[in-house]
Amino acid sequence: MKKKAGVYFAVGLAGIAFALAARFFLQGALSQSQAGAMIGVGAGLFGYGVGKGCVALWGEKHPDLMRQSEIEEKDERNRLIRSRAQAVSGEILHWLLMAAAWACIFLDAPFWLTLLLVGVFLLKTMLDFVLIAYYQKRM
Repeated sequence: MKKKAGVYFAVGLAGIAFALAARFFLQGALSQSQAGAMIGVGAGLFGYGVGKGCVALWGEKHPDLMRQSEIEEKDERNRLIRSRAQAVSGEILHWLLMAAAWACIFLDAPFWLTLLLVGVFLLKTMLDFVLIAYYQKRM
C-alpha cells in the first residue's frame, strides 16, 4: 500500500510541477487561456494525488475500516441509493436548465444562450430515452 500512496503523491507533485511550468517557464510560449488551462490541470492533478495518497496512507493504518468501507461501497442497497440520488439530482438539473432558458428569455439575454440551454435540455432528454431503452433490453 505504501507504493500506491507514493505513486499518488508523485502525481500530486507532478501536478505542482505542471502548474509552475505553465506559470513561470512557458509563459511566453503559451497564450493566457492555454496557461490557465495548464495551471488548472496541474492543480487538479495535485488535489487528486494528495487526496488519494492521504486515503491510501489512512488505509494502511486502518485496514479494517478500509475493508468495511469497500464492502459498503459495493453493497447492493447502497448502490441503489446512490443511483436513485443521482437520478433525482439529474432530473432536478434537467428542469433547472429549462427554468434558466425561460429566465434568459425574460431577461433579454443573448439568443445563443437560450438556444444553448434548450439544446442541452433536449440532449439530456434524448439521452434519457436512449438509456431507458438500453436498460430495458439489458435487465
